[in-house]
Amino acid sequence: MKKQSFLQASLLLTVSAVFAKLCGALFKLPLTNLLGGTGMGYFSCAYGLFLPLYAVFVTGISTAVAKPVADFAGRGNLPAALRIRHVARIFCAGMGLAGTVLAIVLAKSFTLRTSGSLDAYPAVLAIAPAVFLCCLTAVERGYYEGLCSMTPTAVSQGMEAVTKLISGLFLGKLFYNLNYLNLNFSPESRGALGAVLGVTLSTLTGYLWMIFQNFMQKNQNKNLKNQDITPDNLPADREIFKILIRLMIPAALGALVTNLTSLVDLMTMMRCFQNMLAENITGFYQKACISSEIPVRDAPAFVYGSFMGLSVTVFNLVPSLTNMLAKGVLPCTAQAWAAGDRKSAANYARQVLILTGMLAIPAGCGIFVLAEPVLEFLFAGRDAEILTASAGLRWLAPALIFLCLAFPVFSLLQAIGKEHLPVQIMLAGIVVKILLNFLLIPEFCTAGAAISTSVCYLVILILAILALRKALYEKSDKKTGENLHLVKPFFSQIWGGILCAGSAWVCYDRLLFHGIHQKISLMLAILCAVLIYILVLFLSSQKEFKELKEIRESGKIRKSRQAKTN
Repeated sequence: MKKQSFLQASLLLTVSAVFAKLCGALFKLPLTNLLGGTGMGYFSCAYGLFLPLYAVFVTGISTAVAKPVADFAGRGNLPAALRIRHVARIFCAGMGLAGTVLAIVLAKSFTLRTSGSLDAYPAVLAIAPAVFLCCLTAVERGYYEGLCSMTPTAVSQGMEAVTKLISGLFLGKLFYNLNYLNLNFSPESRGALGAVLGVTLSTLTGYLWMIFQNFMQKNQNKNLKNQDITPDNLPADREIFKILIRLMIPAALGALVTNLTSLVDLMTMMRCFQNMLAENITGFYQKACISSEIPVRDAPAFVYGSFMGLSVTVFNLVPSLTNMLAKGVLPCTAQAWAAGDRKSAANYARQVLILTGMLAIPAGCGIFVLAEPVLEFLFAGRDAEILTASAGLRWLAPALIFLCLAFPVFSLLQAIGKEHLPVQIMLAGIVVKILLNFLLIPEFCTAGAAISTSVCYLVILILAILALRKALYEKSDKKTGENLHLVKPFFSQIWGGILCAGSAWVCYDRLLFHGIHQKISLMLAILCAVLIYILVLFLSSQKEFKELKEIRESGKIRKSRQAKTN
C-alpha cells in the first residue's frame, strides 16, 4: 500500500470531513422540515444515548490501533502490525457488543427519564447496533492510518455520509407517512425511528467498505504472513491488550467529557420543561415562545427538538470547519516541542489561534445579531420551530467562539505532553454547565441552556489558555523573557467581529437592503460584513496576516530540509 505524506493525508481527511459535514447538513435540514421540533426531539434523544456510549466504547480505538501499528511498521515488522489488528478485532468486537447490549438495556429507562414518555423509545433502540459496527470499523481505520494510508478512512467516511443522507431521509419519510407493523406511535416518532435506522445502516456501509478494502489487500497480507516470524518479533497478546487499553482510556475520557454538555442538556432541559409546564402552562409557552397550536403533551419535546435540531445544528457547523483548518499546523508544534524548540512551539500556538479566531469570532458575532434570519434561510417554512429556537441560537453564538478556540488549545496541550489537562479542564466546565442549567433554564428556557453553554466554554477556554501559557512559559520564557502574546491577537479580531456584526445588522435590518427578499438581503448583508471585517483587520493590525504567511514558509522550509536529508 502506497504511503502518504502528512500533507497528503491531512488534505485527504479534510476533504472527506468537509464532504461528510455537507452531507450531514443536507440530511439534517430536510429531516427537520419533515419531523418538526417534536420529531427532532425524539431523534436527538437517540443521539443523546449514542454519543456517550460512542465516546466510551469507540473513541480512541483508531488512535490506539494506529500508534503501535505505525511503530512496528516503521521498524519493518509488518507481521506484528497484522497481529495487532487481529487482537484489536477480538478485543473491540467484545467492547462493541457490550456497548450495544448496554444501549438496549438502558434504552427504555433512558427514554423515560429524559423525555418522560416512550415516544422516542423506538429511535433510541434502533441506534444500539451502531455502537458495535463503529467499534469494528474503527479497528480497520486505525490499522490503515498506522500504515500512513488515509484513503480507506476517507472513503469509508464519505460512504457513511452518503448512506446516512439517502437512507436516513428515505426511511424517515417512509416511516413517517406509513404506520408499518401497526406501531402505536405518532408519525414524528415513526419518522425519527426511520431516520435513526438510516444512521445505523450507514455505519454498516462504512464497515463493509473496510472489509472490501481488506479483500483488496489480501495478496499483500499473504506476502507478510510468509515472512519469517519468530516469537521475538511478534508482541504477546497480553502486551497488545495493555497497549490498546493504555492508549484508549485518555482519548475516551476526553471525548466523553466533550459530549457531556449535550448529555447535560438532555438530562436537565426536558425535566425542567416538564416542571415549568406543570407549574404554569401559559408562562412556559410565553418563555419558550411556543405557538399555541402545539399540544401541551408535545411541548417539552418540541422545545428541546427545536433547540437541538435547529440551534445546535447551526452552532456545530463552524467548529467543524475551524478544527480542520488548524489541523495542518498542530503536528509542527509536536515536532518543535520534541526537538526542544520552545519558541517555535509558541509561535505555532499563536498561528493556530489566529487562524481559528479569524473565522470563529466574526461568525459568532454575525450569528448573534442574525440568528433568526439564518434559521429562516436554512429552515424555511418551519416558523414555529424558528420562533422557539432563535433565542437559543443567539446565545449559543458566544459559545461558538469559545469552543472553536478551545479545541486547538487542547490539541496543543496534547502535542506538548499535557494530555491529562484537557479532561480536567472540561470537567470543571461541565460542573459550571450543570449548575447554570438548573438556575437559568427555569427563567429563560432554551436561552438559559445556551447561556450556560457559553459560560461553560468560556471557563474552559480561559483555563486551557492559562494551562498552555504556563507550560510554554516554564520551558521557554524564563530564559528568554519573551512574551507569548497568546491573547493579544484576539483584540483586533474582536473589534473587527463587532464591526462585522454591526454592519450585517444595519445592512439586513435597517438601511441598505430594506424591501429586498429575505434570502437575498441576508446574503448581501453577509458579504458586506465579510468585506468590513477584512478591512478592519488590515487597518487595525496586519501582523496576523504576516504570521499566516509564516505558516506557508515554514512548510516550505520543512520540505527542503527533508529533501536534503533524503
